[in-house]
Amino acid sequence: MDLNLLMRLFPTSDILTAPRIYFFANVVLFALLTCVLLYLLMQILPLSHSVAALLICFINIGFVIVFMGVCFPERVQVVWLSGYILGLFVLAHKAHKQKRSGLWALVCIVCGGASMFYKEPDCLFICGSLAMFIALRFYYGHKSRSKNKRITMPIIIVGLALGLIVCVFIGLYLWLVVPNIQKSYANFGLKNLQVAKDMLNAIAHHPFLFLFAPAVLAVRVQKVLQALKTNDTKALHTSYAFYDALLVAALAYGASFFVLMIFTPYYFFPCYVMALLPVAFYTKMYYVHLRKLFIIVVLAHILVNVPSALSRYTSIKLLPPHYLQATQFLADYTHANAGTNIVMLGQGSDPLGKAFCGYLEWFARYFGGKDFALATSPTLTAIDSLKSGDLLYLDSYTQAYITPQILARLSVDYEVIFSSGYVGFYDVGLKSLAKYLLLHYAPKYTKNLSSSNIFNAPLGVYIYRVR
Repeated sequence: MDLNLLMRLFPTSDILTAPRIYFFANVVLFALLTCVLLYLLMQILPLSHSVAALLICFINIGFVIVFMGVCFPERVQVVWLSGYILGLFVLAHKAHKQKRSGLWALVCIVCGGASMFYKEPDCLFICGSLAMFIALRFYYGHKSRSKNKRITMPIIIVGLALGLIVCVFIGLYLWLVVPNIQKSYANFGLKNLQVAKDMLNAIAHHPFLFLFAPAVLAVRVQKVLQALKTNDTKALHTSYAFYDALLVAALAYGASFFVLMIFTPYYFFPCYVMALLPVAFYTKMYYVHLRKLFIIVVLAHILVNVPSALSRYTSIKLLPPHYLQATQFLADYTHANAGTNIVMLGQGSDPLGKAFCGYLEWFARYFGGKDFALATSPTLTAIDSLKSGDLLYLDSYTQAYITPQILARLSVDYEVIFSSGYVGFYDVGLKSLAKYLLLHYAPKYTKNLSSSNIFNAPLGVYIYRVR
């Protein structure tokens, strides 16, 4: 949606100006998210701890994919979610102390309503967190005999307004979306072994979400039960309803993707925004009970998620400039050598391969290339008919079918006329190290590896010419 808006606002921007506009908008969204989350964290933690919590969220493979990539609705979704959480926080903690509760109720309604239209499970989080917040606030207030147990009018208005928006969303979804669904994102057809593998992979990449956050919830439930038995009103303060509601709703949001058997890492990034505040709050409160697990989870995050995040950052941010140089080179070459055949070596004819082929052709023609033919080929055997002067194109997206035998033949029958490599981060994490050990000491278990580039080394762009 953000891309559609930018294209309408700047319809005449060229291929070189458009990225600058897009990335400027991206920086604005990132700044908004950072400011809101930092403000909320600093209400409960010192600055140094707040920054550390943000680093866990941002040095994260989900964040890198969402904010460094292009077509990811989660980018704007988390900004709206942060606005909703901010509005609800003020209404839960400070509304009785100021006269602007109506303004914060409006922030809650606008941000919460907008986020629902970016991702369907947001309905689960928004409605679940708000309903649970109202119920727990009333219940804690009743049990603790708090004077501040009543549900204020701004909170009631927020609940009614968001309930109406949910009804509108569901109606539009059933009317416009469901009849036109051709393919479901749900992966119900996966085999049990694949489901187990993908689930473990998701847990390994997100230990804070799927190991630490449930542990925080378990400790919190235990403390609430103890408080009910001993009539300890401290653990039942009405302000805690806000954190309890966010934590439960965030875990429900993440669990919804497990139910659908969707384990793509970036799908879980909104959970970090949802669960950040309650996890930070209760970690500070119950750190004695959570200390050992917290240290283990931090180490797991550093050893698994951080290497993957930095490696993905390399491929997303550093490859495009070299890709652009390669397309400009192809344009100049075909302009001077009419009738050139270009083959994207190692790229299949699947939909993704056709998309990359279309991008390459479009860019080459944009920069002045003419009178050339572009095709894809997984192996060298399919391109033996190429004549002298024709070209082979390779980049990090065309490496799935490349073998040592193909590389050996390239060095004999072809010459490199363009190369653009770059230095970047390798994915030297526990998962990659385990694959490396299996490949060298138990190769029979590595038959299904999608690539021999286990550590996701930066591959650059190469163009070969037939001798």
